[in-house]
Amino acid sequence: MASSDANIKGDLTVESTAALSQTSITSTKNARGETGPTIRPPDCAFGWIPTLAVMVNYMFIFGASNSYGVFSTYYLNQKFVGTSASTLSWIGSLITTFMLGCSFLTGALADKKGYRLTAYIGTILCTAAYILASFCNHVWQLILTQGILFGLGASFLFAPSVSIPPQWFSKHRGLASGVAVAGSSLGGLWFTAATQAMIDSIGAEWALRILGILTFVVTGVMNLFYFRRVPAKPRKNILELQAAKRLTFWLVSLESFAMYTGYWALTFYIGTTARQLGGTFQDGSNLLLVLNAGSVVGRILAGLIADKFGSINTLLLSLLLTVVIEMPLWIKATSLAPLYVLCALYGMVSPTFISLNPVIVSNHFDTDVLASVMGMTNLFSGIGGLVGNQVQGVIYDKYDKHEQFTNTIVFSAMFVLFAGLVIACLRFHIIRKRTDKRFFQKV
Repeated sequence: MASSDANIKGDLTVESTAALSQTSITSTKNARGETGPTIRPPDCAFGWIPTLAVMVNYMFIFGASNSYGVFSTYYLNQKFVGTSASTLSWIGSLITTFMLGCSFLTGALADKKGYRLTAYIGTILCTAAYILASFCNHVWQLILTQGILFGLGASFLFAPSVSIPPQWFSKHRGLASGVAVAGSSLGGLWFTAATQAMIDSIGAEWALRILGILTFVVTGVMNLFYFRRVPAKPRKNILELQAAKRLTFWLVSLESFAMYTGYWALTFYIGTTARQLGGTFQDGSNLLLVLNAGSVVGRILAGLIADKFGSINTLLLSLLLTVVIEMPLWIKATSLAPLYVLCALYGMVSPTFISLNPVIVSNHFDTDVLASVMGMTNLFSGIGGLVGNQVQGVIYDKYDKHEQFTNTIVFSAMFVLFAGLVIACLRFHIIRKRTDKRFFQKV
């Protein structure tokens, strides 16, 4: 077991892997009861229970950001007409920024105080954010509630969620992570459709209230199934500072920053693009549905491919394909048809980094501190989301002048390409440390 895990983890020591293997078959119980009746071995059937709970919670954690395009289109074209896109983009960008940026603290809290307690704090904050936002009539109020407060609550839910599937699986780690993260796209599907339908029928205010009630009930139940497989190690420092001494950590963090800088442009602006080409608000909603449907398929397939050919190889290929798909299809679109093709392909290829980054981190860092390490890398993701969304809003206002998206698209694609170059460097770094230095190998 030790030697096989050492091959998987690359730069993990054989001693630490052997200790982890011994822990996985010890019949003990965490003081908070979060390991279930026993500490089970990896790849056991029981691991699918917390993994599926994460999948459901991801529907609500990421469903808000994946479907924000519906609210964005409504705010930009109806409720706050005349308000700049860069101003309104603060709402959506702060959801992502606080969800990811604060997870370096919420991840440490999850490792130290328990997954369930951390998740329930998130449930309460997210519910409060929706309810308060439903009474807001000014952009700054929505920034504080639908943006900051919801993002903070999502961080408390996200931090334990991201570390559960890799903790429970080894051989099928990519698949488990892909299945869990597919929940974010499934959430985007029904969140997008439901939000658009509710805004059209009962108004945006009641749409927010109903989403808040659903979030409270569903995530409150799913949090009960947040079991750890491996108890966290007691430590004095809040942050896992040892991780920051390794180049692998910084390369993953830089890739995360670059991807979140460029990734959200299509999600936030595809609805407005449809309107520019003569489409309706419903067309914008339908495009987001196609985008999220493609993501469901793509994230699961990416997990399967990663288990066979390597998570870094799979991620590198997907990032390069994202650039090839995004630029020509979006820039050259003169009707709605190319936009549907764009959303389907972009959805299948681009979001694989969300499911594969936790796999890469878990392959190269100890599983018992995974929430903390992922939280630290996600700090850079949050910064990237904030920078990217604000800059894209400024570019659309100042250079594209609300008439097209050419400059916004180029900005987005170049950061995705940069992320691909960083992953290529990570691949070289890992191969360089191995005995087998062949270029074509599973990484």
